[in-house]
Amino acid sequence: MRAIIVIAVIVLVLGLVGWLRFSSPDGDPTIRVDTEKVRQDTSTIVEKSKEAVDGAARSIDRAAENVDASIDREPIEQ
Repeated sequence: MRAIIVIAVIVLVLGLVGWLRFSSPDGDPTIRVDTEKVRQDTSTIVEKSKEAVDGAARSIDRAAENVDASIDREPIEQ
């Protein structure tokens, strides 16, 4: 029963996003997958993910440089 609910939710979400189209021309129900929209959306997601990862990597590099600059390299004499 859970599997059916999960599948129904996935189909609903795909329909809301615009990847699936439901129609019934001439009384014949059909489901169409808009592959071009899927390609465009996934390309956009991949590009935004790359930008986010690159930004995070730059932030980590800057933080590491700040930590290195703040570390006192001289030993403390007692």
